[in-house]
Amino acid sequence: MMKKRFLAVYLLPIFSLIGCAQPQILEEIGLITTIGYDVGEKGKINGTAVELKIEPDAKTDVKIVETQAYSVRGLNTSGNKKTSKKLLAGQLRVILLGEELGKQGMLHVSETLTKDPAISDLSYLSIVEGEARDLLNLNDLHIPNIGIHLYRLIEQNTKDELMPSATLQETLHRYYTVGRDPFMPILKNIDNKEVRYTGVGIFKDDRLVGRISTDQSFYLKLINDKYKAGSTDLIFMSESPKLRGKSHVEGRTVISLDTIHSSSDLKLVNETNLEFDIKIKLNARLIDINSDIDLTKSNNLKLFEKEVSKQMEERVENLITYCQSKNSDVIGLGEVYRASVRHSKLTDEKWHKMYKDAKVNVNVDFKMMRSGIND
Repeated sequence: MMKKRFLAVYLLPIFSLIGCAQPQILEEIGLITTIGYDVGEKGKINGTAVELKIEPDAKTDVKIVETQAYSVRGLNTSGNKKTSKKLLAGQLRVILLGEELGKQGMLHVSETLTKDPAISDLSYLSIVEGEARDLLNLNDLHIPNIGIHLYRLIEQNTKDELMPSATLQETLHRYYTVGRDPFMPILKNIDNKEVRYTGVGIFKDDRLVGRISTDQSFYLKLINDKYKAGSTDLIFMSESPKLRGKSHVEGRTVISLDTIHSSSDLKLVNETNLEFDIKIKLNARLIDINSDIDLTKSNNLKLFEKEVSKQMEERVENLITYCQSKNSDVIGLGEVYRASVRHSKLTDEKWHKMYKDAKVNVNVDFKMMRSGIND
């Protein structure tokens, strides 16, 4: 029920507008490329839109339009009162949600989110650490168009598999799937000088309940998706003297991997005493290691692969334990349960009561394809 409400309130109004667009004269409209929503005063919503200026003589490429209203429809009306051009969202590519609004469940946003033209379901959603308005008002000469900057930042990190993808379409799918919760990347305004990807927000139903680090998001993707050409750095403490070479820093072994290819398999192994197996296969190329270990020797290579597998298993287990503590199933174990148990009649409410006590066994099989160091 909560999910249906979320969709009705927040997402469906976007799609209901598709196909209703009227021909517009470019000089008479203000194209919104990015929009942010925050909790406003006295129950209102604060909306901050980035308007792309289509004027050859304009000193800047964008204009920030900020207003408050009790509904998203009201935000559009109020925004138009502040501009000389009619605001349209046909070029909207990024939708930002302030952290507090995310915690409240986004239910304050009116079902009449927008009556603007069609918005692509491939538009990116992100949580903002703090308020979305502060991020969109970032004042830096090197970022003349914050809307385009955010879109390119999210797009290139998503394509490089450093950031989990959270388009409207994907978020909608995760939200509507019984036994799975959505997640979104988190962005932050750093000292009003730059925008940085700082983590991933995890949800229970439509409410933001926790966050994982950018490093942990690597393991989330390992479980949920396939890596095709990703890269990552792994820092760990090894008990083996061979892996704790002279060049290691503070006893830590640091490795850099790229050309990562992975696959995962999630299975329900005990439906009575809820238990799952997660098996992850991972192949990657080693491009750097701050240890003196000679990986041309087969024994050393086996030791290295075993150690990396062990470290990754611990990271995945820690990630799952944290998500269970927040009762957020961003992994989708409930979806696996529902597909495995016939006539389970699983609901989100029922699954969230079961999920936090589920036992999850993790097995990681890491193989080094080749080493960029030794090749």
